[in-house]
Amino acid sequence: MYKSIPAFCLGLLLMQAAQADDLLGIKAMLGDTARSPVPGGWTVGGVAYTGSSVYKDGPNTTLPIPGGIYIGKDFMYLGDRAFYTFARQGSMQLYGRLRLRLGNLDPADTSKWDGMEKRKGQLEAGLGFGLVSDVGLWTARFSSDVSGRSKGTELLFNWSAPLVHENWMVMPGLGAMWRQDKLANYYFGGVSAAEAAPGRPAYSVGHAWSLVPSMVASYRINPQWLIGGILSADVFSDRIKNSPLVQQRARYDILLGVGYVWR
Repeated sequence: MYKSIPAFCLGLLLMQAAQADDLLGIKAMLGDTARSPVPGGWTVGGVAYTGSSVYKDGPNTTLPIPGGIYIGKDFMYLGDRAFYTFARQGSMQLYGRLRLRLGNLDPADTSKWDGMEKRKGQLEAGLGFGLVSDVGLWTARFSSDVSGRSKGTELLFNWSAPLVHENWMVMPGLGAMWRQDKLANYYFGGVSAAEAAPGRPAYSVGHAWSLVPSMVASYRINPQWLIGGILSADVFSDRIKNSPLVQQRARYDILLGVGYVWR
């Protein structure tokens, strides 16, 4: 499913959509000390990744991923996406976002996809709003395809509750993702009339919601080294689940990693 991941050298704590946006608020809360579980600057290392496909016939993916991330005061780079905070007011911040979404369906992977159009990657751009409150971090953002691939838009509303000690952090979270019909049809189960085949009727996903629960953990072993992990899921609404390509309620991602803090 994600055969091209290593080519992008994703970093130690490659985040899924909701968790990545929350790093901005976490960094604002923690600052940058020699014991911070979310260190500033460059962190290089690797993760062991396993994840399931959106599609019932798609292969699960398990692989090691080398790479690095950068977290600065205003700029953040996470391998396949980058953020820039351009305005702050108290506990609120506004930011811009670029992301390279990878393709997720290749007819060469299975004969069951014969006649399907390959779902290629796309470049997305968007804006977001973050708020640090007494009851957690709140994020709202939109992003749209700017490469002309799906021509679709995605909205995220997310809450997370970081539990932070001197050198460790555990952060449960829950998000709601709304995908406009063009994006949902391209990446989450749409079947055009030209792609229809016996056992695979034409299907329009339409606008679709998903719930995105997650758990992120990070432990700073010493000023130079840290370990971390991510567990996240994408729980589909019926519009996605009922696609003849999908036929499942959810998919998941699990990452375990180690990184060296480059000072």
